[in-house]
Amino acid sequence: MTSRERFRKIIQHEMPDRLPYLFGSPRESTFGAWRKQGLTEEQEGKWEEFIGQDAWALSIGKTDFGPIPLFEERVLEERGNMRIWIDSWGVKRMDAINQPTTGFATRRYLDFPVKTPADLEEMKVRFDPKTRERLRPVEGENLRPTLNPDGYRITQETTYWKERIELCNTSDRLVSLSVPGLYWTARDWAGFEGLSLMVYDQPNLVHEMMEYWTWFIMEMLDEPLSHIKVDQVTINEDMAYKTASMLSPAHMREFMLPRYERLNRFFKEKGVECVVMDSDGHLGQTLEVFHPTGIDGVTPLEIAANNDPELYLRKHPRLFISGGIDKRELRFSPEQLRAEVAQRYRTARKYGGYIPMVDHGVPPDIPLRNFLYMVELIKGFADGEDLDTFEPPCILEKELGPIEEMFDLRKAMEAGERGERIYTSSAHPWRPSLPR
Repeated sequence: MTSRERFRKIIQHEMPDRLPYLFGSPRESTFGAWRKQGLTEEQEGKWEEFIGQDAWALSIGKTDFGPIPLFEERVLEERGNMRIWIDSWGVKRMDAINQPTTGFATRRYLDFPVKTPADLEEMKVRFDPKTRERLRPVEGENLRPTLNPDGYRITQETTYWKERIELCNTSDRLVSLSVPGLYWTARDWAGFEGLSLMVYDQPNLVHEMMEYWTWFIMEMLDEPLSHIKVDQVTINEDMAYKTASMLSPAHMREFMLPRYERLNRFFKEKGVECVVMDSDGHLGQTLEVFHPTGIDGVTPLEIAANNDPELYLRKHPRLFISGGIDKRELRFSPEQLRAEVAQRYRTARKYGGYIPMVDHGVPPDIPLRNFLYMVELIKGFADGEDLDTFEPPCILEKELGPIEEMFDLRKAMEAGERGERIYTSSAHPWRPSLPR
C-alpha cells in the first residue's frame, strides 16, 4: 500500500497492510545533543532516510496565514540576557536573548495589538485573504523562517499551488494542509489573558474575530482546494491546559462550534478526508464539543496532560488520533520504553483509527540510543510483530559513533546565560525572527 492508501484505511478504522513508520520530530537542540552521542553529520542530514521513516505527506505549496505586511520589529529595551521588543505580529514580548536550548523559545508576552473593535479593523487590513503573496511566492521574496507569537517556526513554501496540482493529485503520499485555528488566531491578536477577559467583557468582539477568521480561511483556500485533492487538514489551536480546555465547553459551543461545523462542511465539500485539531493539553472537553460534527480527529495526545488514547477511542468509535506515546517514558530503561510503546500499539490494533508516535516534539533529554530503539520497535509493531515478545535488532545503534557526553540541562542553561549554545544543529537550524 502507498502512504495515501494507508492513511485512508486508518481514518476509516480499517486495518492497512501495516501501520506507518512514523516516530516524532526531534528539535534542533535535540539533534545538537545527539551529535554529542554519536550521531554523524551525514546521518543527521539524511535523518528520515537513516531511521527509515515513511515519506508521509506533501503540502499544496505556499500558504501564508500571517500579517501582510508584517509589523516592524523593534527592540525597546535590553537587560542582561532579556530583551523587550515588538515582534513581526505586533506583540510586545520579553525573550531570552540567548536561549538555553534552541528550538524551545523562552518568552513572556507583555501586550497584544487587539483590544477594541477599532483595533480589529486595523488588523484586518493586514489579513486580506486575497493578498497575492499568501499563496504565490514573489520574486526575490525573503523566505527566512519566522516565529508566530506562540513561538512556532513558520517556513514558507517556495512553490505556487498551481504548479503542484498534478504532483499532489497523483502522489502516493497523502496531501496535508495546516491552518491556524479560531482560538489560536484570536489569541495571537488579543493574547491569552486579553481573549479570556473578552469572552465575558466583549463577547461581540470575540464573535467578530472568529467569524472573520472562518471567512478568511474559506476565502483564501477556496480556489486551491477546488483543484488539489487534500487528504487531511490540521487546524492548529493549542487551547488546553493539563486537565481542561482554555475555554469552557459552553464558550466553545457558543463561539467556536458553529464555525467549526461550517469549516468542516467546507473542507468536506472540497474532498478533504479528515479534519484534525492539533492541540496540546487535555483534549477530553474538546472532543465532547467538536467531535464528530466539527472535527474528525485530534493530535498529539500528550499523556502528561491526562489524555488516554484507549479511553478516547472507546468513547468515540469513529475518532482518528495520532501521537500518544509518552515522551517522558523514553528517557529511562529500554524495558520502560518498550512497555509504553507496546501499550499504545495494543490500543491501535484493538480499536483502529490510531497512529502511535511521540506525543510532541522530541526533547533533548531523550537519549539518542533510546530513540533509535523506539524507532526499530515501532517498525516491528507496525509490521505486526508480537507485542509481548518482539525485540528489535538495534541495527541503527551500531552505526553510531562514540558518546562524548549526554544532555545536561543545567549545563545548557548556564551556557545560555554566557551567550553560548552548546546543543545546536547545522543541519536543522532554528533562526528566530528576532532583531540582532
